[in-house]
Amino acid sequence: MGLVPQEHAVTAHASRRIILGATLALAIAASLAPLLLGATVALTSPQQFARTGVGVPAPWTLSNFAALFADPTTFVRPVLVTLGAGVIVAAAQTTSSVMAAYALTRFPFAGRRMFVVVLAAAYAVPPVTTVIPLYSWFVGIGLAGTFWALVVPFVLASPYAIFLLAQWMRSVPSEVVDAARVDGGSHATVLLRVVAPMVRPAIATVALVTFVSTWNSYLWPRLIAGVKLPQVQVAVASLQTQFDSNWTLVMAAATVSVVPPIIAALVLHRSLSSAIGTGVSP
Repeated sequence: MGLVPQEHAVTAHASRRIILGATLALAIAASLAPLLLGATVALTSPQQFARTGVGVPAPWTLSNFAALFADPTTFVRPVLVTLGAGVIVAAAQTTSSVMAAYALTRFPFAGRRMFVVVLAAAYAVPPVTTVIPLYSWFVGIGLAGTFWALVVPFVLASPYAIFLLAQWMRSVPSEVVDAARVDGGSHATVLLRVVAPMVRPAIATVALVTFVSTWNSYLWPRLIAGVKLPQVQVAVASLQTQFDSNWTLVMAAATVSVVPPIIAALVLHRSLSSAIGTGVSP
């Protein structure tokens, strides 16, 4: 008789695992369904799509992707521009955020609490409110329509990244940092060789979030560069306008546009898994 409660506990635990697994499977399916639907349309010929709409391609074709990349200015250039901007912004913003977070957690400077309050207030300001002032400034200095107009506004540390990295850096034991300083290490050495390796998951998270945010950006690139130097999302939107009846070509562009973020996530998946495992997520 004493084994019955234990058997009930095991059964309840197994039921919870089944429910959790089914819920996760449904969530994954719901997340992947739009991507798979878009890829299916992209692999369908325009003639079949006009006849049957969304369905199984018969036959499968890569003609939409070939047409997409036939003219380098249509999609190749936007991909290269966005890739370059994403890498530069991610590297610069992550580096500056790491330095700012280290200074915030290790330097007892005057006005530190006020700085944190101002930083929190800046984090609460919607980015769209800065678009018009930034646009006026870049037009005034003659950088509108250039590659640097896509990069310069985002190279400095962001409040989100500073708070995230500072949270991780506070978990680094002070004794470890003090020992490295006693051994003659400068703050730069301590940051690079001691602190940064210990907060690598957070650094990877910041880099990925920054890259994906830059890659998916639409409003600022559309406003400051337009179709002269379009980023990926601007190029996809212009295809919808220019080829509104050729949805297979639009879906081919949309499918290609999700590949770099997925590759970046796969490259950083170990660090991201460690960050999520410790309770920190993008």
